[in-house]
Amino acid sequence: MGSKLSPLLAELFMSDFETDLEKREKLFPRVWWRYVDDIFATVKERYLPQTLEVLNNQHSSIKFTVEKEVDGKLPFLDLLISRKEDNTVKFGIYRKPTSTDRYITVDSNHFGAQKQAAFHSMAHRLYNIPMESHEFELEKQKILQAGELNGYDQEFVSKILRKHERKKLRSNATTFKPERDESQRVSLPYHPPLTNSICKILSKHGLKVAYKSSNTLKDRLVSLKDKVLPEERSGIYEIPCQNCPAVYIGQTRRKFRTRIKEHKNAVDNNRSNESSVAAHASELNHHIDWGKVKFKKCVRKASHLNAWESMYITTSERPLMNEDEAPIISPLFNLLKPSFQQPDHPSTNTIG
Repeated sequence: MGSKLSPLLAELFMSDFETDLEKREKLFPRVWWRYVDDIFATVKERYLPQTLEVLNNQHSSIKFTVEKEVDGKLPFLDLLISRKEDNTVKFGIYRKPTSTDRYITVDSNHFGAQKQAAFHSMAHRLYNIPMESHEFELEKQKILQAGELNGYDQEFVSKILRKHERKKLRSNATTFKPERDESQRVSLPYHPPLTNSICKILSKHGLKVAYKSSNTLKDRLVSLKDKVLPEERSGIYEIPCQNCPAVYIGQTRRKFRTRIKEHKNAVDNNRSNESSVAAHASELNHHIDWGKVKFKKCVRKASHLNAWESMYITTSERPLMNEDEAPIISPLFNLLKPSFQQPDHPSTNTIG
């Protein structure tokens, strides 16, 4: 939430807060490990109230709370840190009591890599946190049970675990580090008949695809805002001719209704230099079918308008009144013809 600079500024503030406090206060904890706003610190119990008071008096916006160890155990992030009899510590995996181990289920309409992501994360943690054999086996069984709970067979999870085990063995056997992947990525909705074809073409140009779900329950059931009428939106529109099959496809950052009125005024006053629609009507002595004007696509981001307009222009099967070419020329738009050549939305008459 908020500005993209917020995390960086918060980190700079806390780093300065800690550095200054460590220089000035003798009670600053000897062990102080912070991750964002969670801190693991060691403080003698008799000094704890005084230390907490000193920390909370440093800045009006920073207030700390304390969670003490219970029975020699203390959760920190996703770790359970336990004190052993010889005063050394051991690590285990911590899950909140409310955890249900529910992740993306096997029957969900998600790309395969998205379904594997949670298990890759748990497997990576399993093989990189220094746990004793008992805690290691306990966590391994919990990962297998989580897979079963979400509908995956044991081999699905075991394959992921073996992959991370081999990766850890290779890492321990050499000091060489794999090269960082510098590939550029694009995000596409996950719709196999269409995105699989696009993915193959993009891969030839060094672009990797990150899929996002395009069919979620929230998309279908939840609407957090009042519905905006098409004539009040910005986006792509189509204006047809009454005397021939030609259409004009255009874009507007303002209200659809406002832009159509501008076209109509240009036609009515024979100002062909202001509108390709007016030029078409004037040169051919044709009439524009204002009753069948269509709002084709709502586009909220102005930076996306050129791409959407280019898609509709490229995939149109009707002759165009447009005097200029599409803003973006790309053979990739030809792949979209099957999905774009669908029945149009109901006509929207915005002129009255």
